[in-house]
Amino acid sequence: MTLLQPRTEPRHVGTRDAEVLIREARRLRRRRWTVGLVVAAVVGAGLGWALAAASHGPSTPATRVHRHLLISHDFRPGLPEGPYANLTVAGPLAVAPSGALYVADVNRERVLVRLPDGRFRVVAGDGKKGVAGDGGPAIDAEFLDIVDMAVGPDGSLYVVDGDRVRVISPNGTISTVAGIPGMPTLPPCCDRPITLPPPIANGTPARSVSIGQLNSAAIALSEQGVLYISTGQQLLRLDAGALDVITTRAIGPPYDGAPLNSLGQIAVDAQGNVIVSGGNGWAIWQVAPNGVATEVGSPNARRSGGNTSVLERAPDGAVYGESGATFLKVQGNRAIPGYSFPQTGRSYFWLTFFAFGPDGAVYADEIPGFSAFDKYQQLRVVRDDRSSVLWQQTSADVVRVAS
Repeated sequence: MTLLQPRTEPRHVGTRDAEVLIREARRLRRRRWTVGLVVAAVVGAGLGWALAAASHGPSTPATRVHRHLLISHDFRPGLPEGPYANLTVAGPLAVAPSGALYVADVNRERVLVRLPDGRFRVVAGDGKKGVAGDGGPAIDAEFLDIVDMAVGPDGSLYVVDGDRVRVISPNGTISTVAGIPGMPTLPPCCDRPITLPPPIANGTPARSVSIGQLNSAAIALSEQGVLYISTGQQLLRLDAGALDVITTRAIGPPYDGAPLNSLGQIAVDAQGNVIVSGGNGWAIWQVAPNGVATEVGSPNARRSGGNTSVLERAPDGAVYGESGATFLKVQGNRAIPGYSFPQTGRSYFWLTFFAFGPDGAVYADEIPGFSAFDKYQQLRVVRDDRSSVLWQQTSADVVRVAS
């Protein structure tokens, strides 16, 4: 694997470039579901309908995902559970090998598990915003900003929390495996140049440096449990407590020879390719183990409007990317239309996070509030070609968010 030669000094950018980077970082972080996003979504109007109408044709029936595994739909325990809790704003999702569905309540900065009766219990987070808790029970820990989650083969839950990646072991203990506590924010645009953090050098101790260069970190795990990190500007791999920097070099027009930047979500397929969204524009890229990045071609893989595709590996080892309510299967350097979440009545379903269960079920949460969408957020599942609602936000939940 080719390694990036790091710079030794911070990179200075002009005001115009900085504005683009800041807009990109904010766009990539729209999935945090903060108060402003939820309230704005609730009062949104005709723009949402126009966007949905342009992006979606007639409702497409869900098509079945190829399944490697068949397991019981019954709940099986995952991480140790704490008290019951209400889910108010659903963010990142993750599914354990046992089938347990984890949901981040980004309003309360904690992780919940859904029970068979539809209720939720806490598996991580005490509901207070902070950075404490490493070395102790995850249920008593504080989280600063949960933006992504992934589950390892052994059932460990990895959480991007601000500028670090924390892991909750199967016994419920939480620790940091990469990054440092904190969440530096980019300053507002102004007339003076803005200094971005320097690139991370290859071999840097994983717990000595921020992993949120653009405040938009994302993670993915290979089938073997190797952790990959996108900092927004670099792709990293955790190796024995150090960070390997993966050089990304695009081939083919229009970015031939250029390194990928402004990275979004990531996933690792069964062949060890890192699938990346957002690099050098609104696109999907396949990064081979040697660092060569090939743009994934499809009418829907390169999109406009500011959406960066969410990417997840399915039980068949392939990576799927979202395009609103539609899923695209990344196969070679092509994105093949897969299936869509069925629409309900006049409402469209535009997901923000999704995750595959070990039996091929697909879980997703959605954007609420625009006139073309449901007024309140939903958590839904597609299983055996049928879609059902697992949870729906209420007006009381929105009040809790606003408070």
